[in-house]
Amino acid sequence: MTTTTTRRVTTAAATARNWRDSAACQGCDIEEFFSEKPGTQKRIQGICRGCPVRMNCLDDAIDYEQSSYMRWGVVGGLTTVQRRALRCEILLGNLPNLLQARQMASPAWASQMMPLRQRGLNPEQMSVELRSQGVLVSPVTVRVAVWWAGGKAGVVPRRSPGDTRQLWELVRDHCQEAVYGLRDLGVGNRDVAAYLLVSEDTLGLAITAWNRMAKAAEIGQEVQAA
Repeated sequence: MTTTTTRRVTTAAATARNWRDSAACQGCDIEEFFSEKPGTQKRIQGICRGCPVRMNCLDDAIDYEQSSYMRWGVVGGLTTVQRRALRCEILLGNLPNLLQARQMASPAWASQMMPLRQRGLNPEQMSVELRSQGVLVSPVTVRVAVWWAGGKAGVVPRRSPGDTRQLWELVRDHCQEAVYGLRDLGVGNRDVAAYLLVSEDTLGLAITAWNRMAKAAEIGQEVQAA
């Protein structure tokens, strides 16, 4: 198990020059891979899950996401929304170790990963848990591993017992720095919402709350100055 945290894989992920010849999607209807229907995407992700060159495919997708190429559907085992989230992670400087993610998404790791997923931990919390067990892994690598294993991996912290806050309030209270950081990089709300794994409406409510808080603080400063 590699202990590298935030590093792009350039060894095992790039073994074959013509890696597409080994892809599990050979012979499949390629149009289905560009579908945005949840049921179709789930089925296609099942094909990707057993693909021996899934890392190569996703690695290429990361390189090409700036263009119109592979902007829709399932590529490298990830949906459009998941790849938008991954692009935001990379813009924030969080590079996944795809080899490590593949290992952690394998059946051999299910007994260790599934309990963490069932507890509803986000990738950062899962990373902390794994580190306490001696596994050095970054949150973004955990996130990719969970996606590849067929799970969800939002970054908003889970509600603690008795916490009655709505999802937008959790975003408001825990995600302002990340949201502002992405917006400063020119990322639009659609991609920011994908990064958080929330709806654009939920993100909009949190942004409205931050704007109100900023305005109230500004008024308070003006009153003090007067």
